[in-house]
Amino acid sequence: MKDITVLCKVVDNYGDIGFVYRLTREISRRRPELRLRIVVSNLSSFAAMAPGLDAKKARQEYNGNLVLDWNNEEICTKEFTENPPEIIFECFQCGRPEWLENLLFSKENPPEHTVQIVNVEYLTAEDWADDFHLLKSGTRSAKVKKINFMPGFTARTGGLVLDSHFMKCLEYKDYALKTLQKGLPEPTGRTIAESVSDGSIFPVLIFSYPRDFSGIISGLAQFQEAQKKKNPRFTVCIFAANGISLEPLIESHRNAGEPFPLIRLPYISQRTWDALLTLTKFNLIRGEDSFSRACLSGIPFLWHAYPQENEFQLVKTRAVLSRIEPFFGGQKKIFENYASLTQIYNRTPGKDTDADSQEAMNDYPESAEFTEAKRKSSESTLFCNLLLEYDTLSTACKDFSRSLISNGDLAEHLLSYCDTLDFSR
Repeated sequence: MKDITVLCKVVDNYGDIGFVYRLTREISRRRPELRLRIVVSNLSSFAAMAPGLDAKKARQEYNGNLVLDWNNEEICTKEFTENPPEIIFECFQCGRPEWLENLLFSKENPPEHTVQIVNVEYLTAEDWADDFHLLKSGTRSAKVKKINFMPGFTARTGGLVLDSHFMKCLEYKDYALKTLQKGLPEPTGRTIAESVSDGSIFPVLIFSYPRDFSGIISGLAQFQEAQKKKNPRFTVCIFAANGISLEPLIESHRNAGEPFPLIRLPYISQRTWDALLTLTKFNLIRGEDSFSRACLSGIPFLWHAYPQENEFQLVKTRAVLSRIEPFFGGQKKIFENYASLTQIYNRTPGKDTDADSQEAMNDYPESAEFTEAKRKSSESTLFCNLLLEYDTLSTACKDFSRSLISNGDLAEHLLSYCDTLDFSR
């Protein structure tokens, strides 16, 4: 195995490239002698989380690897003609750029040259992931082989990326705090570090798709008022991630009379983001990469799944809930509140549902009868009640995290699979 090519066609601004950046970092840490060629369709998104990467350079060395602009046919064709690929990680069914397709299936390729494509799929908690993992898939040439590799939540899948930096942030709070302060400009870094260290402050990270946050703000405000009866100094503090959900969140916060502080975050590196996510008390997150970090963190979270046609994201969230449910033990009512809140949070007003998404809602009656008028009050009540049972929720999330960590590291599993490949025939 001389090198690995990693393809990433950016769809969600940070979720897919975030995963690829994390995966390639961990592969490089485990195999520093292995050269990676990372081909990305949107270098601006990559550069936003990777300090030192130049979004305008179509070919560049970065952290010992080669980063190429998917869209630059001339440079990429030259690179892969001179150094044909043996192993390709095709992330999230991204397909292959036309220049690479032409090279892979060219009649001029030597007969002994074979290529292994590994389709690294989207993360899903659905049962089919177990059966799909390591399933072979056809291409239009016997010399180009393809197999499906599933990240996932069980030992029968490839697991999640357990990269060293994130795991260290999780284990050592002082390390996470130092990383956080180093990665944020002053006075923001100092303010946030003080917030997560003050036991009277309840820090909440929000990184979502655009939506009305009034129910979430109201639930947090009610929770704050209940806690103030025990501790007059108690306050919620929102860390608002930069991006498409920022303005709707600020508007909802303003309309509610700004019942607690809201700190706007600048765009930050992935390492700084990881540190912050491990130091909060509750995370509302979206995207492939942040979702996996939230699951591993052991910190209570709400996942905003990518909105899909006919509300199919509700099937995705129900599958995740089925993985978490066993860790609530006998606390059935608390889990039902969490599940109903998750499904309501993922509803899109005015969107039609199909049979699958309707069935996913019907599992949790609180979320099945959905109107915009009911949404705010349901979110507010469910969220407040859930936070008042924080210790039970936190224990369930920590136990869920431990189970995921026990499944092993996706990067290690991928490398182990690649080690078995034989290119001599």
